[in-house]
Amino acid sequence: MSESDDTRHQQHPYFAHVTSDDRNSARDEASRWVRRKRIFYTIVGIYLSLSLMWFTIDMLDGPDSLWFYWPMFGTGLGVLVTGVVMGALGGLFGAGWERRQVEKYLEQRSDRISGQ
Repeated sequence: MSESDDTRHQQHPYFAHVTSDDRNSARDEASRWVRRKRIFYTIVGIYLSLSLMWFTIDMLDGPDSLWFYWPMFGTGLGVLVTGVVMGALGGLFGAGWERRQVEKYLEQRSDRISGQ
């Protein structure tokens, strides 16, 4: 963020009480959210490509016995679980979880160091 952007944000009433650390933290959290979203969209794209491939192979094999929906169903469950974990329901392992895990690790580490 350039100095003029920083100055402009400080003058805006919304950012009057927001510190630079708060903005950096919010930016980091937004970056993690966008990264998870991009990864999930990539997974959905791969799922759709695989589904089209399975359907095509099944139709070329003959429409008398259809099987393409079974791999679609199994892989779809995996995509669904991935979506839930990555953020569809508020992010099971979101920024709050990450912060708690970092604090827990730092606390355990400081206990080990002080115990030596």
